[in-house]
Amino acid sequence: MQALQNAGALMLDCPVSGTGAQAAKADLTVFASGESAGIERMMPFFAAIGRTTHQLGAFGNGSKMKYVANLLVAIHNVSAAEAFAFAQKAGIAPDSVYRVLQGSAGSSRIFEVRGPMMVAADYQTGLSATHQLMHKDISIIGAYIAELGADQIGRAHV
Repeated sequence: MQALQNAGALMLDCPVSGTGAQAAKADLTVFASGESAGIERMMPFFAAIGRTTHQLGAFGNGSKMKYVANLLVAIHNVSAAEAFAFAQKAGIAPDSVYRVLQGSAGSSRIFEVRGPMMVAADYQTGLSATHQLMHKDISIIGAYIAELGADQIGRAHV
């Protein structure tokens, strides 16, 4: 980073959240961190690719927020799949689950994105890429949690 500064360049940490389909519709969320002057300069670009940009302060906070977002994406994927499986075992058709719960308090963005695939029992579309990304993301998140020592929280009381 020092070499960039010496050269007059500015480095920002600005990961995005969203799927490829969301990117095609400029529906991403940008987690911008670093020097605010640089973020301000990039705002027209961020507006072209996303629906919202959040300025998160110090360089690196964008990636930290992305870790939090990806952890929730993984949790929501699993919880949506469990809900569909539970509903089917209870005799409720997947299309009814999606139609009734979409937009309700029981919904999530992931439920709304992945729900149609679950209704169609389409577990192939994007499966390989999703599986690989989720594995990568959870590995990174797990390593960061361990680095923070957060994997030890509460163990003294167990």
